[in-house]
Amino acid sequence: MAYASLGILIFALLVNEFREPLLGIKKVYAPHNFGFNFVFFLPSMLTAIGLGFAVIGRTTKYWKAWTDFNKKLKLIGLSIPAIGIWLFMIIKIFIN
Repeated sequence: MAYASLGILIFALLVNEFREPLLGIKKVYAPHNFGFNFVFFLPSMLTAIGLGFAVIGRTTKYWKAWTDFNKKLKLIGLSIPAIGIWLFMIIKIFIN
């Protein structure tokens, strides 16, 4: 789940950055941006953050049962970017 969370996050951000050459959606045209964000970007970001929270919850639940400390840190480290980007976006919305 951690790899899927990071993979979906990177894929969504890359498609969002290169949406004009890939899909022909210009960043200044509001109706196309709304449709793109509502149909593709928001669901993929919600999936990435959901998987990130699931990985962190599962890792903390089985913290004592799993003995490999490096595996625990790797799973949490792969999940943090999705959560960090969402926190950054929420903070940016409320500050501006």
